[in-house]
Amino acid sequence: MLYKKNQEKVLANATFESPTSEYRATPFWAWNCKMNKGMLEEQIDCLKEMGFGGFHMHSRSGMDHEYLSDEFMQLVRDCTDKAKRENMLAWLYDEDRWPSGAAGGLVTKTPKYRARILVFGPASKIKTARASENARLDKKILYDASAELPKNEAIEKGTPYYIASFDIKLDAEGKLAYYKRISRTAKAEGEKWIAFSATQSMSDWYNGYCYLDTLSAEAVRKFIEVTHERYKECVGDEFDKTVPAIFTDEPQFARTGTLNLPTDKVLCTVPWTYNIEKSYRRAYGAEIADTLPELFWDLPDGKISVARYRYHDHSCELFTNAFAKECGKWCDKNGLPLTGHMMQEPTLESQTGSVGEAMRAYKYFGYPGIDMLCDHVELTTAKQAQSAVHQ
Repeated sequence: MLYKKNQEKVLANATFESPTSEYRATPFWAWNCKMNKGMLEEQIDCLKEMGFGGFHMHSRSGMDHEYLSDEFMQLVRDCTDKAKRENMLAWLYDEDRWPSGAAGGLVTKTPKYRARILVFGPASKIKTARASENARLDKKILYDASAELPKNEAIEKGTPYYIASFDIKLDAEGKLAYYKRISRTAKAEGEKWIAFSATQSMSDWYNGYCYLDTLSAEAVRKFIEVTHERYKECVGDEFDKTVPAIFTDEPQFARTGTLNLPTDKVLCTVPWTYNIEKSYRRAYGAEIADTLPELFWDLPDGKISVARYRYHDHSCELFTNAFAKECGKWCDKNGLPLTGHMMQEPTLESQTGSVGEAMRAYKYFGYPGIDMLCDHVELTTAKQAQSAVHQ
């Protein structure tokens, strides 16, 4: 572990008088320009003079080196060697910018591994309506049934595929007075809503691709192969030595975009993955598609939706087992503790929309961490991480 001296019966006074590197701060060191070995070693000298115990090598916007290229990895090696000579620590960072998962688009070049969402909206609006303003997806979703591929082929090619249609009636309070799953071609007595699955839009932030399907263990294992194994080839001999851990930054699933008002006629989105119907059936003995309207409207008479609870619990479980567990397992196997923090940690409510719950993931971290930016104070987040450590 990082604080190996803590295992000694008596902590030497000299450690308090002049703490060694593991007890000192280690800033995120932004790699955001064209770099060379001499420049980086000079900056490491400055960090040491300032009293820092090490640094996180953090790829940022403006870096003039291809992420994970031979040139980039040589700089990682050079900085690790310099840290070793200076008795400092060289922390790894697992992504090109953030959030962790896409490996700067290297993984999501493969369409199957791209983040998927379930899109739900009025049949009359499917080709024209914008996604809810709450949704991360801010471009028009066009679903052309005439161009639809069979589901398995659509998954491999990253194109939309149809899920279900519903006949929906709301009561005077905007609650679900009635809903029924109907055939694709049937007419509705109330209003017809359609659900289909699509991948997230491509973005320059991911170098022309998009984020990872973090509900898919297969996709995350590909991320680990591309990223973690690459670091292992480069500096694996210094794992748990000069290289104390690898930092994961804001892993998440597609953020939920629900209705602002129950009478809104817009597209809604929730996280989705290509095998969720099968895993949900195995977990609950029920069909997830049968009860999709309950994810977006409340039931009448104060009834609690079991289907809504199950969906959020299951998506959190998929995400935790795919991302945190797979990364944590690799780190445990390779003697490199996993550290970092989750997305939207400040409140239990905000966690629900991006990760489900943060504490479920913490158990797979060697060093659970939190994000506390600027002058914000998030004591509940700190308490969650502390509690996971105690457990």
